[in-house]
Amino acid sequence: MEFEFLRDLDGRCRARCEMGHEAFGQWLTDEVTAAEAGWLLNTITRLDAQPQEEFRKVYAEFTLALSDGEAELAGHGLAFDSEALEEGMSYYDDAHYAGCGLDDLARLLTQWQAFIQA
Repeated sequence: MEFEFLRDLDGRCRARCEMGHEAFGQWLTDEVTAAEAGWLLNTITRLDAQPQEEFRKVYAEFTLALSDGEAELAGHGLAFDSEALEEGMSYYDDAHYAGCGLDDLARLLTQWQAFIQA
């Protein structure tokens, strides 16, 4: 997964992730502090040691689910009625849903934590 971190003119830290993983960037920007990143890294370490265990955490805008070496992030606004779309149209939901391996998430969280603490 490709990503970049930047600071706004007002000093606010922001994360941007490549297409298909945009939800992770929004989640980091809005909901993951350095302390939360550290806590999640510890959780990932624990899950690596006990692969059958599952973890789920509900945030203000997203729900994170970790299990079997995979991470899944789903936005609460994802419940969209696709029946209401005109024929041939589709709903773009990549900004509200993303998945990756736990190793990728750990790398993302480690670098995010270092960036916002700098």
